[in-house]
Amino acid sequence: MDKGKGKEFIIDLNDEDFDYQYDSIVKTESDEDAILVSDKIFNDLTVEDVWKMEFSSIEEAEEFYNLFTKVTGFSVRKDDVKRDKNQNIVSRKWVCSKEGYRHRVCLENENRKREPKAVTRVGCEATFRIGFNKQMNKWLVKEFMADHNHPLVEQKNVQFLRSHRVIKNVDKAQLNAMRGVGMGTSQIMDYMVQQSGGYNNVGFTKKDLYNHVDADRRVHLRDGDAEGALAYLCRKSEMDPSFYYKYNVDEDNHLANLFWADSTSKLDYSCFGDVLAFDTTYRTNAYKKSLVILVGINHHHQTIVFGCALLVDESVSTYTWVLETFLDAMNNKKPLSVITDGDKAMRKAIKRIFPDSCHRLCTVEEFECAWNDMLEMFNLHGHKWVTNIYAKRSRWAEAYLRGHFFAGMKNTQRCESMNAYLNRFLKTRLKLFEFVKHFDKALSCICHNEAKAEFETHHSSAVLTTKLYALEKYAETVFTRQSFLKFKDEMKNAELFSLDRSMKCTCMMFESVGFPCPHMIVVMKIEHLEEIPETCIMKRWSKLAKETIQVHHDNESQGDATNIIRYGALSSMCSRMSYFASQSEKAFKEARCEIQRLTCQMEELCKIQWKKVNEKI
Repeated sequence: MDKGKGKEFIIDLNDEDFDYQYDSIVKTESDEDAILVSDKIFNDLTVEDVWKMEFSSIEEAEEFYNLFTKVTGFSVRKDDVKRDKNQNIVSRKWVCSKEGYRHRVCLENENRKREPKAVTRVGCEATFRIGFNKQMNKWLVKEFMADHNHPLVEQKNVQFLRSHRVIKNVDKAQLNAMRGVGMGTSQIMDYMVQQSGGYNNVGFTKKDLYNHVDADRRVHLRDGDAEGALAYLCRKSEMDPSFYYKYNVDEDNHLANLFWADSTSKLDYSCFGDVLAFDTTYRTNAYKKSLVILVGINHHHQTIVFGCALLVDESVSTYTWVLETFLDAMNNKKPLSVITDGDKAMRKAIKRIFPDSCHRLCTVEEFECAWNDMLEMFNLHGHKWVTNIYAKRSRWAEAYLRGHFFAGMKNTQRCESMNAYLNRFLKTRLKLFEFVKHFDKALSCICHNEAKAEFETHHSSAVLTTKLYALEKYAETVFTRQSFLKFKDEMKNAELFSLDRSMKCTCMMFESVGFPCPHMIVVMKIEHLEEIPETCIMKRWSKLAKETIQVHHDNESQGDATNIIRYGALSSMCSRMSYFASQSEKAFKEARCEIQRLTCQMEELCKIQWKKVNEKI
């Protein structure tokens, strides 16, 4: 080998997935004078070979020395850097991580609150420095010290050396995707270990992963947690014209209460806002703010979210603010019935904001407490009639609410099930910004479940099994799948009752639940009806529940709900187009031009339409 000839080290720096495993990298096959990066060659590399190496960039030199230190068994860190008068780097130095000594002040500190970190610096003089040669336009080795004053690390333990622990871009992308669906950092680490075939193949430690997650959070929260959450909601309102959010602050100008609802929630409330249920038993953020989820039930008997709020406390004034804000978001449409957990402050706020709504209390403990107080007051312990009537309380208590529509809901169980569902996405230590983003993902899953139920309803048929074939067939064409199954249960029960020709039944099941009772079905059977009378079909349970507002393409005056439907349909269509357009630079540019052209065209159409409306006024 010609010692007078420089050795050139080549690394593809454009490869994001560059593998530091030295034994898998081969740099050249033909050039005798080139240094081959492999286990054998690195181990045989002499000091003279390193002195004669040349590099095209600082990054290339750093890649080489990092590989060299990994094979040799020590960790490296950047040290000195020198610049010229134009601030261009002309010299860069790396040293062994054990170079130098810990400051004596750190060792002699007697007021420390926790145990000091173990000492790792022992004055090692191993060094690698490069300098820029203008004539050659290359970086040449200016200093190289290969000897260490400490034992080198065995290859099985190299995974713990700091400079060889790197979270690659592909790992970061996978980490973000997993965190986005609610996976914890520890679970993600376990998955990556299994995926790579062991801890020694991962390339980083669990602590590194936690540090990266924490740093990423700090980047998003650098402008303040509350400000970040509000900025996120503001961006959503720019993308979704019907998105609604509102907040207030306390005396110290800190965020107090926050409410938001998207266009899907507003549309759902316009269709299914006859019954509203909510409680405040769920806390899932770093500030322990109460989370109020306002929910209802759709035509597929699924729980849907009308809106949510984070509250500073559980006072009457706070609940009043929430309900007033909720009404403002929903165009002042009030629910027919309200179901809560019986909180006294909440009860007062409901009475003030929803005076005409039927309020159903659901707390068993509150009922039991009031019952015991009555027994004490009137000395009724052991009274036979009172004991018997208490045993039947689940039946007679219901009588007072019969005739009021509650969509089949009897308590806040749907709120509780929604809380359990959200546990998949939300953690108790989430900051506000993170909480709002994770809550968004939970809502998207709820929308997906509704879309699936909608698909099954419209693209498959239920099996007909009762003797009332014509009536059952008609019910199957009118109701959603879950509504049909509930109606079918009542058809089976119809055989147990005698004829009552009045279609307004005293059991008031239709008024309470929204389905014809068995008594009504008997009447239909006797009258040989092949269709369910329209007066016995509650539209909110039908397949047309969300088509309460017909979309007329040429109608000049459009309601908010119509615009929401159109906006949602166009967004869905554009989403698929955007996916394909993002796959190449050419497709992206063509799509961008078309979008700009169509945007200008649609803007002109809107201006013309608004002008016509104003002229009529």
